[in-house]
Amino acid sequence: MKRFFLVCSLIAIAACAQQSPPPPVTTNPPPPPPPPPPMTYTVYFDYNSSQLGPAGKEVVRFAADDYKARPPGSVRVTGYTDPSGSAGYNQRLSLRRANAVAAELESRGVPQSALLVSGRGESTNEPTPGQDRRVDVSVGWTPPPAL
Repeated sequence: MKRFFLVCSLIAIAACAQQSPPPPVTTNPPPPPPPPPPMTYTVYFDYNSSQLGPAGKEVVRFAADDYKARPPGSVRVTGYTDPSGSAGYNQRLSLRRANAVAAELESRGVPQSALLVSGRGESTNEPTPGQDRRVDVSVGWTPPPAL
């Protein structure tokens, strides 16, 4: 009987004694995926014009949709001209073109604070006539760090 009592006591003690749960396993979540690389869209203009045509508006729509599908970032809008005209005139025309594209981007939901707009004037590296009358829109562009 003592043996039975001893066995029952040990079973009761074992049943009452709770083991502490194992410590939680800490795992670091995987790092977020890198942002998609910048994408450049090109809007072409007629000779001596800063008016966006239907094809140009469609390109701007693609760029705005791409911006909205990405994490917040910057959009670089850079205007160019062909070599005809004076340097000063071409600089002003390239900026008017860039501003026209920037205004269309804003109307499609891209905040003005995300836009970096500039005019470069004459483009000298485009061998095909008309390809230098353009605005390049780089979506997801990251400005270089300030020194």
